[in-house]
Amino acid sequence: MMQRTSRQTLLLTAVVAGAVAYAALAVLESRGGALVPVPPVTGIGLLALAVVLLALGRSVRRLVEGKDTRMTQLGAARVAMLAKASSLSGSALGGYFAAQVLLAWRNITAPALREHALSAGGALLACLALVAVALVVEHWCRLPPEEDGEPA
Repeated sequence: MMQRTSRQTLLLTAVVAGAVAYAALAVLESRGGALVPVPPVTGIGLLALAVVLLALGRSVRRLVEGKDTRMTQLGAARVAMLAKASSLSGSALGGYFAAQVLLAWRNITAPALREHALSAGGALLACLALVAVALVVEHWCRLPPEEDGEPA
């Protein structure tokens, strides 16, 4: 049985990924390298994944409630795994983009860094949306408790 993703796990994942990314990017920058660009399409892709996950999660919710749906039990299990993977990867990517924002914020008056901070900030917000949707879908994928006397 799959356990729901805890908020502590997501927070720890984001903090560790952010700290590692911050350290690596700071070293890169100190050696004359530029920050890794964050294209605006990154946030759009993450939001698209959140929308698809939400639509799939609604189908699972209908299945669990016994309503008419094309979702199968195997498909529901796959959606649950996608939700868990999305929450963890969204958390890790959120830490990475937060590190990007912090590094760019140090010299926010430079136009290129201001633009970088905005694009990384947009991607960070998209990561937060993805994690929120993933947690909701994980909740929807829970099976109702079994009643006494009924076989599993």
